Amino acid sequence: MSHHISKERSRISAMFNGIAASYDFLNHLLSLGIDKYWRRVLIREIKAKDPEKALDIATGTGDIAISLYKAGISVTGADIAEKMVDIAREKCNKLVESSTPKPVFHIASADDLPYESQSFQLVTIGFGIRNFENREGALQEIYRVLTPGGELAILEFAEPENRIWRGLYRFYFHNILPILGRLISKDMEAYAYLPESVNEFPKYKNFCNELENAGFKNAKYRSLTGGITLLYTAVKS
Repeated sequence: MSHHISKERSRISAMFNGIAASYDFLNHLLSLGIDKYWRRVLIREIKAKDPEKALDIATGTGDIAISLYKAGISVTGADIAEKMVDIAREKCNKLVESSTPKPVFHIASADDLPYESQSFQLVTIGFGIRNFENREGALQEIYRVLTPGGELAILEFAEPENRIWRGLYRFYFHNILPILGRLISKDMEAYAYLPESVNEFPKYKNFCNELENAGFKNAKYRSLTGGITLLYTAVKS
């Protein structure tokens, strides 16, 4: 049974600043490299609508922002953790120049975005929305900055629905992953917080209902890797 965990902005920011240096390495290690596949699926999903401008919220070290850039989309990234954003900027400095402007990044909270209304055709969030202190306010802000017909695409962890696969997943996620995360990152909190935050977050149709209650239409999800991750999509009406 899940219990309420603190998602106060200062706490979340400090936690991710604390693991910034090891974040990319651990993401690839703990997901066995499958995180790269999840991002490819997201990019394929949103490319059909050919958006020109995208906002990547909870951008972290910029992996989704960089993937969007490589797909020819102009990207702005926003995050509350300055050290994570510093790494994203360093990674973008190494990108090969193209006709698409390199991603730009701002320190900003999802529930108080410093952008004009109807500024983006696409908003993406990769494994960050479960950390939002004010998720309702964030969805309202996302709706505001999207153009009419603009798309929201969210990758987020879940629990597999298959009983056997779910049991294996729970063992790894609650026993192996936190130990490896603590050993490598030297952070006692972040990788214990991860499974707790996933447990607490609404999943599958429950989160689709939340999106539609915020005004979005056609909210749906796609199960990836047996339900370890879900790709949610919804459209601004």
